Amino acid sequence: MTILNMALEETRSDYGDYQLVAAPLQVTQERAFELVSTGADINIFWGMSSLRRETLARAVPFPLLRGLLGNRVLLINPEQEESFNRVHDIVALSRLVAIQGDNWPDTAILRHNGLQVLSSSDYDSLFAMLEYKRGDYFPRSIAEVWDELDSPLGEGFSVYPKLILQYSGPIYFFVSPRNKQLAERLQTGLERAWRSGRFNNLFYSRSELQKAFKFMKEPEVRVLRLSSPWKLPSLEQVRPEYWLPGSGF
Repeated sequence: MTILNMALEETRSDYGDYQLVAAPLQVTQERAFELVSTGADINIFWGMSSLRRETLARAVPFPLLRGLLGNRVLLINPEQEESFNRVHDIVALSRLVAIQGDNWPDTAILRHNGLQVLSSSDYDSLFAMLEYKRGDYFPRSIAEVWDELDSPLGEGFSVYPKLILQYSGPIYFFVSPRNKQLAERLQTGLERAWRSGRFNNLFYSRSELQKAFKFMKEPEVRVLRLSSPWKLPSLEQVRPEYWLPGSGF
């Protein structure tokens, strides 16, 4: 069962039946937020928050990854590992070039901290850019990188084992600003799943998160904390216990 299914099931008796249908659209994240803002083509989207995204759409202020999304590990070409052994601060990291997606919140955060970034709107091409050394590293969520490494796109890459970039990057469900009832349903369902323990049972059962926790506990891992160029209105609505200890919140 997915988190979305869980939230909707928890509220079936209050709000009624539901049907989930994947939107048959191939669009960028930014375009998806524009579509969900109108509610015409997409009713629910989930992604990392930013000030623009919270302006376009209504955030459901429950962090689906409990803050882990903003913990980024560096996907690199293995032969370049020595270059990263010398990185102990932001200044040293700024001499290297990051790869990120166009209009991703991460890109704005990296640049806000003085880091060099090359970007593309095409997800697959980001891995090609790393392969052909147009950039030095591709910051990926510590909760997502493991599946990418196991995919054809991740072939030949490795995760640099001693560094985490950490910044405020909550992932939420988003709905149209006009769909207050759906936002309330999702928030209610998530909170009920939290109180019953079902949310954390699902959360901790995910193999990719177990790999993330193991990585974070390695004694040689150093954390570079990055500042955010915005203050998210949603953060004031998130209960402190929803954040995972050590996630940066």
